[in-house]
Amino acid sequence: MLKPESDSRTITDKTGRTLILGCCSKDEIGGLVEMYDAFQPKAITQGLPPMESGARRAWIEHLLDHGQNFQAQHGSKVIGHSCLITTLGEANGEYVIFVHHEYRNSGVGTELTILTLKRAHELCLREIWLTVEALNFRAIKLYRKVGFQFCDCGERERTMMLRL
Repeated sequence: MLKPESDSRTITDKTGRTLILGCCSKDEIGGLVEMYDAFQPKAITQGLPPMESGARRAWIEHLLDHGQNFQAQHGSKVIGHSCLITTLGEANGEYVIFVHHEYRNSGVGTELTILTLKRAHELCLREIWLTVEALNFRAIKLYRKVGFQFCDCGERERTMMLRL
């Protein structure tokens, strides 16, 4: 569980809820599993988060092992997770973000994205990419707001890129 210390920060979302945002590690896997178990709808994009609980836990472990991970908490409940996956020796990364359905459209996604982009700058990355459902207008609005641009013309899923 994150605590309001130097490596995390406290914010107030658009609805007035107090949230704590910060880095997360394997120590926080329990909270992430709970969030993704309750996440709706499952398998929303590219089959993520996985529908089957064992596959879902393995996917979370993979993100924690191979990425820079951040989470948002409301009280003791994890309500958002973002991850920046980089490849050793490369100056780019893939961005992944999920926000619990009860906390969407409250600024959580924006705050997690800003936190993740700050880390990308610290890592001296040159670009970050993501894939998004073509009809996920709320997510697309967020990504465009922070500078991502489309780099393909997919009908169901689109790739967006941000040059840093």
